Amino acid sequence: MAGTSWDKLGQMDAAFEIVAPAIRRVATESGVKLHEFFRDDPVWRLNFTREHGGEAMVDVTWSEETPDTYHVTATWWLDDYDSTMRSQRSQGIGEFKRDQPPADLEVLVRRGVETIDGWSPDDLDEKLGPYPDWQKYSTKEEFGKIRLPRR
Repeated sequence: MAGTSWDKLGQMDAAFEIVAPAIRRVATESGVKLHEFFRDDPVWRLNFTREHGGEAMVDVTWSEETPDTYHVTATWWLDDYDSTMRSQRSQGIGEFKRDQPPADLEVLVRRGVETIDGWSPDDLDEKLGPYPDWQKYSTKEEFGKIRLPRR
C-alpha cells in the first residue's frame, strides 16, 4: 500500500475523519506517539517502546475493499543486534464497523495497548531474520535508539 497516490488521500482522509477523535483520544491518554497515515497508507499507528525493550504498535487499518470496517492489530518486537534476528508477537484485536459508536473503537485501541503491556519476552512467538544490514549500517550503540514514548 505504500506510496498511495494523492487522489486516494482524500478518500483516506474521509475514511479516518469519523474515527480520528477516538484514536487521538486513546493515543493522548496512553502517552504514545500517533502516526496518522503511517507511510502514507490507510493506517493510523500508536507507537511506543517498552520497559522490556523493543518497539510496539497498535495499528488501526482501513481498506477500500471493506470501506466500513477498521481492523485493530497489536504488535511488539525485540531486535537482537548480535544475532541479527527479531522476536515478535502480533495479534488481531478486533474490527470496528463504521455504524458502531466511536467508544467501541476506543475500547479496541485501548485493549491493543493493554494487550501489549501484558506481554513478556516469553510471549514473543515468531522469529524473523536474519537482518545482516543492521550491522552494516549501524553500530551496536546506535542500534535500537528509538525516540518514542516508553510504557
